[in-house]
Amino acid sequence: MRFRILALCVLPLAICSVLLITACQPPEYNKKKEVEVGKVNLDLRNKKVQLLYNLRDKRATDSLLIFLNDRDVTLRYLAALSFASVRDTNAIAALTPLLHDPVEDVRVAAAFSLGQIASPKCEKPLIDAFFSKDSLSEHQRFNAVVLEAIGKCGSRKSLRQIAAVTTYLPSDTLLLEGQCRAILRFAMRDSAIIETAATQRMVEYVGDEKMPVPVRLVAAYYLARAENIKLDSAQAVTMGLGFVRAVNAPEVRAQIALALSKSVTSPAFGMLSKVIKTEQDWRVKCQIIKALEKFNYDTSRVLVAERLYDPNPNVGQAAAAFFVEAGKPQDGEWYWRMARDNPNWPMPMQISLYHAANKNLSFRGDSTAKTDVNWRLKQIFQQSKNPYERAACLRGLAEHGRNYAWIHQYGFNDPSSAVKVAAMEALVTVMIRPDFWGHFGESAKGVRRTLYNYTREVIANGDPGMIGAVAPAFSKDNPLNFRDIRDSTRLGDFREAFGKLKMPRDFEAIAALEKIIAFLEGRPEPALPKIPRNHPIDWQRMQVVTEQTEVTIQTAKGNIVLELWPQWAPGSVANFLELTGTNFYNGKVFHRVVPNHVIQSGCPRGDGSGALDYSLRTEIGLTWYDQPGLLGMASSGFDTEGTQFFITQSARVHLDGKYTIFGRVKSGLDIVDQIQQGDVMEKVTVKY
Repeated sequence: MRFRILALCVLPLAICSVLLITACQPPEYNKKKEVEVGKVNLDLRNKKVQLLYNLRDKRATDSLLIFLNDRDVTLRYLAALSFASVRDTNAIAALTPLLHDPVEDVRVAAAFSLGQIASPKCEKPLIDAFFSKDSLSEHQRFNAVVLEAIGKCGSRKSLRQIAAVTTYLPSDTLLLEGQCRAILRFAMRDSAIIETAATQRMVEYVGDEKMPVPVRLVAAYYLARAENIKLDSAQAVTMGLGFVRAVNAPEVRAQIALALSKSVTSPAFGMLSKVIKTEQDWRVKCQIIKALEKFNYDTSRVLVAERLYDPNPNVGQAAAAFFVEAGKPQDGEWYWRMARDNPNWPMPMQISLYHAANKNLSFRGDSTAKTDVNWRLKQIFQQSKNPYERAACLRGLAEHGRNYAWIHQYGFNDPSSAVKVAAMEALVTVMIRPDFWGHFGESAKGVRRTLYNYTREVIANGDPGMIGAVAPAFSKDNPLNFRDIRDSTRLGDFREAFGKLKMPRDFEAIAALEKIIAFLEGRPEPALPKIPRNHPIDWQRMQVVTEQTEVTIQTAKGNIVLELWPQWAPGSVANFLELTGTNFYNGKVFHRVVPNHVIQSGCPRGDGSGALDYSLRTEIGLTWYDQPGLLGMASSGFDTEGTQFFITQSARVHLDGKYTIFGRVKSGLDIVDQIQQGDVMEKVTVKY
């Protein structure tokens, strides 16, 4: 097997740029009546095109297989691409011939879908289809998709051979990106495949300023996210040079910063300690702070402490979170004083610092600070009108296990679902603390029984969010082992809770409840329940959608304008427009905000567990989470989408192939960066 280009021609950079821009766009969106021979025409008014999307939506493998041989290139293309979402191994044999289809779009769709199916059986057909002799560079797009697909299904031998390729020139953007994506996909699989030579190749690309930004981004992403890789001081130096050379690529710098945490060496720390003082982009600052968690605390704390005063609230919160994650007992009183003495700081920062103090202070010796921290967290909880601030207080209070009764009393009776779920999560934190028996001493047995009763209360009440949150308490990771409690075999009320839940609305809660019962009965963890198709694509609504259709999200901080991509995800687009048209989204909050990751909204409950009485199918197209501002569907697994959506604040390559992309931010990306948890979508409107 060879992945070398034997006689590469150098493509002009402008051509490569065009290829990159068009790679995530539908092949041809022709509005003309006449269809050019050999061209894919995704006209959503065409009944046959609608039929193929419907077959994908139905997961109708048998019918889709028939269309793989259709004379109409559009139908052949759609049938092939459908298996990126359907992921049925029964399609492998039928997809293989399409790797040699005369139309490139069809070949690309087939290769992409074989990668999504991710069976070892896909490896050989993909290798055989790779154009090793492409002297005119006519097949770079296809070859790039093939390389990434092999990364999802190939063997260690394939990884070694892909990593060994050195003939790609900086102008071969698509091939280089395909090579990097392949190495990344090997590392991101459930059973990750890592090779030292592959890691070194990514280090070299990151450090080479001649490499295109998209290539360096994927390479840096690999170095930041791949587990079980260790980077030496020489590699840290190369990555540091890459950071300096990525002047106009903050996304690359952000990932390099995080990657440097894999090299706990002097050059790595020296680089981070230097650039944290000069960096201007808030995303990069957040990643530098995160990276410093891996280094010696005493040398990192001063650098991070200065960031508490950063004018960007995301950076300040990242700095406060650093002390929650990496803080030490000797600084417990300092965290307390910083929170107490800076009342003008954003409340999430204050709560995080009190959280860090509660985690690191003890009641031994002078307990004034510890007592005050717990009192202040309770005061903030009782005075705050923001449910997400109250939820954060409960997480901070959970650091002192003896707050369990207070958390139960106030958290379970809070009017907000988000706070109730946070209360259950906080109690689980108390349950699974490794020092539980020592922490509670002689009262430990009684506390264990009380906590178990709280879990039964949650399940009996049938609240889907709280049931999902209580599940970790019923696992081998919980030292309290509730399976040994005398009445743990009385599962009648557990089973009765199923009657209060409804599929597919409460999919996560039902799955969690099934796992809880299986644990108590000593059975293996059950498979996730299947969700049948229950919400067909609304084609009548789609008839009025054009390239000019846009959705505007109005917030107090400004407007976010979205463009939609119906050719990739018509079901998701139709659903989004339907909910917008009925004012469903008006008044909904951004219940989940993870800086430098996503902002998420659309939950009817405001806690992330809410949905309506239907679900959508996952729709995977030839799109990648390779830039900020992409509009995706939130889910708890394939085919569980509903009302919740998210917008990326940066490239999120690990989401590729798992989450539907159905649009992007057209304007207002700066507003996306300003959104904080609890901010409201005041009004969401659509303009056709």
